[in-house]
Amino acid sequence: MSKDAGRPAATPTVNDVAREAGVSFATAARALGDYGYVSAKAKEKVEAAAAALGYRRNDVARALASGSTRTVGLVVGDIENPYFAAVSRGVADVLEPEGYTLLLANSDEDPEREARAIEAFSTRVDALVVAPSRSFGEGRTQAVGKPLVLLDRTVRGLDVDSVGVDNAAAAGRAVRHLLELGHERIGVVSAPGDISSTSQRLKGFRAALRDAGIEPDESLIAHGHSGNGDPEDAAMRLLDRPDRPTAVFATENFMTSGTLRAVRRLGLRIPDDLSLVAFDDTDWLPLIEPPITVVAQPVVELGRRAAGLLLERLRGATGPGRRVRLSTELVVRGSCAAPRAR
Repeated sequence: MSKDAGRPAATPTVNDVAREAGVSFATAARALGDYGYVSAKAKEKVEAAAAALGYRRNDVARALASGSTRTVGLVVGDIENPYFAAVSRGVADVLEPEGYTLLLANSDEDPEREARAIEAFSTRVDALVVAPSRSFGEGRTQAVGKPLVLLDRTVRGLDVDSVGVDNAAAAGRAVRHLLELGHERIGVVSAPGDISSTSQRLKGFRAALRDAGIEPDESLIAHGHSGNGDPEDAAMRLLDRPDRPTAVFATENFMTSGTLRAVRRLGLRIPDDLSLVAFDDTDWLPLIEPPITVVAQPVVELGRRAAGLLLERLRGATGPGRRVRLSTELVVRGSCAAPRAR
C-alpha cells in the first residue's frame, strides 16, 4: 500500500476537513463559510482541522452559499487626485480588518463611466461607497439595491448615508482670510459647479463677499476640468487680463496646480502679484516657495467614517440616511499678503 494512502487529496476539501474534525459536512461548511449556526466547540474543531490540513477557503463557493462576497465597491471621481487616494486608504483601513476586500473604480467624473462601474459592481459587491458625479441620479442608486454611502458629495433627494465637510463654511473662512488682508477683487479657479461639493464652495465664496458688502463678479469665476491642461487654461483666462484679481481661491487640488502653472507661465510672483488660497492640502503644497495657504480636510478620516457607516448597514442597521460632517482647518502659510498697489 502506498504511504500516501488514506491521506486527503493534495488540495483539501470541506469533506476532508469534516472527517478530520469529526463533524458533518454541513457543520464544516457553515464554520468555514461563516454562515448559519455552529457551536463554539465545533467551530474550534473545524478551524483546527482546516489549519492542520492546509485548507484554503473557496470564496466563490462561500459567496454562493452565504449570499455575501465580502467585497465593497468604491467609485471615485479621479484616481489621480490625491484627495481620492487618501480617502481610499481610509476606507480600506476600516474594511480590510473586518474581512472585506475593496474594489476600486475610477469614473473620471464621467457619468457614463460611473454608471458602468456601478452596474458592474451591483452584482459583485455587498455594498458601495461612491463620490457621485454631477449627474449621479436617485434612480440609479436605488436600482443598485445595496447599502450605499456617498462620499464628499451629496445627491439632492436621495436618503442615504453621506460623509463630507461643510464646504460652504470652509470656503467662506478662506475668502474671509483674503478679505481681512484687504483683497476685494478675488477670483476663483473652480472645478465644474454642478458637482455638489464645488457648488457649496462657490456658495461660501459668494456669501463671504456679500457679507463684506462686495457683489461677486461672475466673470472672475473660471471653471476647469481635471483633464490635462484644462485647469491651467482656466487659470490663464482669469489671470491673463489687465484687470486680473489680486487674489485667487482654488476649489480643489487640480485647480490649485493649474493656477500655479499659469502663475509661472505669466511670470507672476506669489504673494507679491497674487495671493492664493487652496481647498485641500497635499504633501507638496507646504514644500514649495512660498508654501500655500490651504483649507485642510481630514481626508483619511472621511474615508474611515464612510466605511464605518457602511459596516453598520451591512450588520443590519436601518433608519434614515445619516449625514456626517467633519471639521476643516484653515492652515495659513506664506501665499497670502495684502494686495500691492498697481
